Amino acid sequence: MRAVVLMSVGMALAGAPGAVVGLGVHVFTFIRRRAHPHHQAIRPILLLLLVELRSGLSALGALQAVARVYPEDAQVQLASRVATISGLTAAVNAASGEMRTVLSQLARAQRSGAPLAETVRTMVESDIAAEKSARVARARTLPVRLMIPITLLLLPGLVLLFYAPSMLRLFDELSGPLL
Repeated sequence: MRAVVLMSVGMALAGAPGAVVGLGVHVFTFIRRRAHPHHQAIRPILLLLLVELRSGLSALGALQAVARVYPEDAQVQLASRVATISGLTAAVNAASGEMRTVLSQLARAQRSGAPLAETVRTMVESDIAAEKSARVARARTLPVRLMIPITLLLLPGLVLLFYAPSMLRLFDELSGPLL
């Protein structure tokens, strides 16, 4: 939708070259967002933890397996190293962001004797529910976000489409034929 709005604004301001520039702006911002993600993708880590825990590994073994699969994720690597040396509780203090939440839930479940796989499954389900609610909230704001493009881009065209024939006929009747 953003591409259509940018191309429409570009087209309204500068014609076909403006539409191309609008599409270029959209592609540039899309590539920039992909290069710098806003938040850590925790769901794949949780799913892998769940698989490893259900296969019979301990919390530490599952965390080490996740660290082997995600060598580029600094938070997972740090959590794995600290948990290996000092334990899962110490890894909670070293981690930050969403990884800290995951580790604290794992440490709490391990201390209380709760099933670790069920704890991770609950975290996956809550992550899915949070994403779903965020998408629904974004979809509910769509009419408000579309109001400005519709008002600026479609409404003038509709006014011309509806009133131009009657206005031309009125000018023709008042002044005679234009040619």
